[in-house]
Amino acid sequence: PSLHRSPLAIIPKHRFDLKALAKDARRDTALQASSLRAQEAVRESTAPSTPAAGAVIPASHSVLSDIVSSDRGRDAQKVLRAVQRADLGHQELRYCFFQTDFDAPTATKPPPEAMQSPWSLLTKGNRRVREQNLVSGVPFNVVGNQAGMPEPIFLWVLDEICVAQSTVARTELCNLVIICPDQIASLFTPDLLRSIWRRIGVDEVAMERGQISVSKVAEDIYKGRDWAPLLAILALLKDISSALPLETRKYLLKSLLRMAMDRLIIINVDLDSQFEDTFKAIIKTIPPEEWDSFCHDACALLESNFSSQCIRINALLCLPTSSPRAHDLRRRLAVTFLFHDASLARRAPEEVVTLPKIIQRLAQPEFQVGPATEFAELRAAILILDMAVDDGSVIAFASDDDTDAEDEFNAHVDELAARLNEIWRRTNDTGMKLARTEAKSVVEWVQKRVTHTVRTRRKRAKSIFDVPGQERKQKKDLPRQQEFMKSFFRKKAPSPKLASKQETERKPEQKPEPEAKAEPKAESEPEPEPEVASDSEEIVLDSIVVRGG
Repeated sequence: PSLHRSPLAIIPKHRFDLKALAKDARRDTALQASSLRAQEAVRESTAPSTPAAGAVIPASHSVLSDIVSSDRGRDAQKVLRAVQRADLGHQELRYCFFQTDFDAPTATKPPPEAMQSPWSLLTKGNRRVREQNLVSGVPFNVVGNQAGMPEPIFLWVLDEICVAQSTVARTELCNLVIICPDQIASLFTPDLLRSIWRRIGVDEVAMERGQISVSKVAEDIYKGRDWAPLLAILALLKDISSALPLETRKYLLKSLLRMAMDRLIIINVDLDSQFEDTFKAIIKTIPPEEWDSFCHDACALLESNFSSQCIRINALLCLPTSSPRAHDLRRRLAVTFLFHDASLARRAPEEVVTLPKIIQRLAQPEFQVGPATEFAELRAAILILDMAVDDGSVIAFASDDDTDAEDEFNAHVDELAARLNEIWRRTNDTGMKLARTEAKSVVEWVQKRVTHTVRTRRKRAKSIFDVPGQERKQKKDLPRQQEFMKSFFRKKAPSPKLASKQETERKPEQKPEPEAKAEPKAESEPEPEPEVASDSEEIVLDSIVVRGG
């Protein structure tokens, strides 16, 4: 007999259609396999060809391939392409303040005066004996007794500082020069400083206006160079800065500014530290009446020597900001480089530069991003603009209550930040394009710094319910509202609790009745006090009445 299915049997229902899920899984597998085949085809078409037999593979390629092989070789080609981009054709323009093929000079023959007693302590004997004589302090006593050194010996000691092989001898000879202020004031001329620069390998010593040639060179162009003589000379110039003639100090500062154009000062920590100390010591010795003219001459010199912003930015990055003079000079240089006008350096930047001028400068082709944009130059130009803006002190508010001037200043800051954000948005840094990535990160950093540090106050958050001009109207109505609240609280009626307390104080004190002492329940169950409206409730009620009226 056939069995009939009950109409009440429960038929299972799946939450998902298993056939549809299986179909989707097969489709995903096919798409993934197709994608892998396409990637493999692209990888084979872009892979470098196998070197021919007998071809020489650079050592850096093989070394980097071995390094990356630990990661199954997935990034080997990326690293090798990065190395190939680091060749001379991909280097930025660089200025070399020192000779690239410089050979250390030999010591010169001492003058006849140095061969006689008591100066023979500096010349006779081997190097160890001369060092012992210097460390003993006898030559310092001789200099003190004779109030200095003869001119030939003084010049010979300066020459020995440039060629001495021993650190001890170099240091003691510098200390010997320091205790001769009269010879420093009379003999340390710009010509003498030029001869010292040549002695330690400076290429161009004439501080004259005119274009200086730059080239693309390797990063390690000074590899193996001994910078101990340069460090010793910089330390000596720092110690004798106050005794130098004024013209020598001006020439020295210009020389240091041009030296800072060489990237060597930035990448060498020891030179950078000594450079900052020397620069701060010398720049504060310039008289105030000579300051504006010196700044103009220095800015005009550097502006005419170099046209590339990548080279100019090196000097600005080397200048110390802890010194007010150096900070002021850095900002004047930045304004000169930004507007290509050395006449702006005659006065303080806050007197000649405004934020609207800087915003207009951003509209020039130099700051427009396009196919022909040099992003290394754009990055340097944005950094120079940031130094020109500085802390934003480009206008002086008339008074603390001048809210209109403050609002206008903040509006200019917001417009400047918006222009920078537009440059950031237009910069496409996808792919292995390091110059684009660096430029975009610098633009973003400057934009955020301007927004959060140059504004006089934090930017107010906007709401969808805000009305145009609402903030200005609120600031205008704020004094009237404050006066209204002061008068409102000043006319407040006295509290009933306070009035009852004053009445009890006025009444004569009465003795408590004996019946009150006999009832202990009065202490355990105090009588409930009449409810009295508190001060806050009165304020609320009064405000309701005022609003209703």
